[in-house]
Amino acid sequence: MVAPVSPVERARVRAVYERLDAVYGPLRPSPGDEPLGELIGTILSPSTTDINSGRAYQRLRAMYPRWEEVIDASEDEIYEAIKPAGLGRMKAPRIKQALREVLRRRGELRLDFLAEMPLDEAKRWLISLDGVGPKTAACVLLFSLGRPALPVDTHV
Repeated sequence: MVAPVSPVERARVRAVYERLDAVYGPLRPSPGDEPLGELIGTILSPSTTDINSGRAYQRLRAMYPRWEEVIDASEDEIYEAIKPAGLGRMKAPRIKQALREVLRRRGELRLDFLAEMPLDEAKRWLISLDGVGPKTAACVLLFSLGRPALPVDTHV
């Protein structure tokens, strides 16, 4: 559930965002970062290093170049692909379920539509996916769609 943000908090965040934008320029998504890939990469990231989650993501994509193939794979096969990230027995079903749910709700494995939604609605949509919390939703919105969302966890 997304906590309501007061107008004062929203103004403070906007001021910080504008200062950062003035100094560093607008945030641009990295080439190749597509929203669904960002979602799966972020699901792989808890309790591991960026290097290990990156390896796991690359192995998953090498074994299954299309997201539909991940849905069709067994959880054991997904587990083998994502082993470098650790906690594969927990992460494999979450990945599979997230992909299934996106496909069920949207009829396709894409999250680009979130770019056109109001920000709070897009966050709620992502958080409604099983295993997706506020940090993962913010990562997808910020890093792949360039939306003003702030991912925060124990590492930030």
